[in-house]
Amino acid sequence: MGFIKRNAVTLVLFAFVLGIVAYRKIPTYMENRRAMEEPPARFQVQSIDGESYSLESLEGKFVVLSFWATWCMPCRAEIPILNSIYEELHDDGLVVLGITAEENAVVQDFLSERPISYPVVLDEYGSLSNRYSIQAYPTLVMIDPEGNLVDRTTGLDPLLKWKIRKHVTGSYF
Repeated sequence: MGFIKRNAVTLVLFAFVLGIVAYRKIPTYMENRRAMEEPPARFQVQSIDGESYSLESLEGKFVVLSFWATWCMPCRAEIPILNSIYEELHDDGLVVLGITAEENAVVQDFLSERPISYPVVLDEYGSLSNRYSIQAYPTLVMIDPEGNLVDRTTGLDPLLKWKIRKHVTGSYF
């Protein structure tokens, strides 16, 4: 009992922070779980380089849809990870599409400072984000070569590179 009295303020602050984290993370986790029960939404998009992509045209490849924004700090941290794994596994059938609902000029300014090696798609009016029920950035949706949704994460995932490599090559290394 003496421990609790001596550390009451610390315990209350810890419980408060834990409550805030749970309040923010549980709805996102539940949405990701619900979305995993449905087949991936079909799409037809065009990258800022003019290349067209659809879910059907990417069949047979492992697809990572990265929903991001230029102002999002975790997204900025995730871009070098995705660049690296894309450059490493592109020839093995990995396709990464960076999807942002921002204006072309904003994205072009961002890309001039921070190059992205995978295709970037402008999601006009947020239609693709709505179809995939994106609630926060970054959100990654992973689709296997057969067109099945195999993973969906929201927030920066420190194990991202190994998860993608495992799905594409069958090995973590």
